[in-house]
Amino acid sequence: MKATAAVALGLSAATRFCKAQTPLSTLLVPIPTQGTPFTTTVPACDSVPAFAVVGVPNGTFFPGTATIYVPPQVSGITTSFVDSDSNLTQVIIASPLPGTCAALSLPADATDTVVASATGPNSPSSTGVCPLEGCSEGVDEAAQTVIGLINEVAIASQKLQNAAKLIGSRRARGLEPRFSILSDIVTPLKDIAATLTFGLPTLAVLAPFPPGCDSDTIVVALIDFVRIHQALLEIFIGRAGLLSGGFGLVAHVDATPEQKFPNPLGVAIAGALRAIETGVDALAFSLIGLIPTRQACLKQQQASIDQTLKDAIAAYQS
Repeated sequence: MKATAAVALGLSAATRFCKAQTPLSTLLVPIPTQGTPFTTTVPACDSVPAFAVVGVPNGTFFPGTATIYVPPQVSGITTSFVDSDSNLTQVIIASPLPGTCAALSLPADATDTVVASATGPNSPSSTGVCPLEGCSEGVDEAAQTVIGLINEVAIASQKLQNAAKLIGSRRARGLEPRFSILSDIVTPLKDIAATLTFGLPTLAVLAPFPPGCDSDTIVVALIDFVRIHQALLEIFIGRAGLLSGGFGLVAHVDATPEQKFPNPLGVAIAGALRAIETGVDALAFSLIGLIPTRQACLKQQQASIDQTLKDAIAAYQS
């Protein structure tokens, strides 16, 4: 197969808001084997140390578009990989989250994360009630506090997508780390709920934001979180039928309705999702109070993610 990388996936660092330091951690980004390896450094910002981004050509060519979300201090870039034999193209979009700075907390195989385009007919921003973009020059400290909380749970949701894809999968015994529903799925879900719970009191002391750059950037951060978290929930919904009673392996059991009992692992996942639902609702109500001029958009986002959460909870509690 002959293929060329139309653009090198540089994930170049945005120098705004940052000071250079020695990289302390590495984000490995698998790219198709036809791509060119690269290494780039993202400078430090605020209390976040610098880190390196390394493109490793060990991935598989998948026609279509994949979006990965990166911390705000990383520059966004779109990269195309073209298979000249089949005349097919894979596009990888690195999309920075809103704000100025966020900790590196992304999965090693981040390019497995695929989300729908934000410009589709059913996207939140297509209705006209939501802002299309926030501030390119940065936001004030109060707004960054809100954005930082939203970005933290957004990145945690993206990180969990890869573990969610393992629900119901068979893993080669002795060749791969043991997968546990409780430690690899339920605990991270509870951590997301806890992040929201402990972060919301900080928002309660803030004054409402006037219309403009800061408020729009906060709303855009929420839209990104909703999009990322819904992608995670859709994975959960799709894998629910593969959850067995013991270790999350595929099990085909013929049972009558009278013989079926709630799966304890499913009940644990549903409980953690319910805690997130409570936290997301509290976050939405808090943002409505802080940004009354974007009330319609915020309520729209809340209704959208609430419905997907309810669908995911229903899939695991039955």
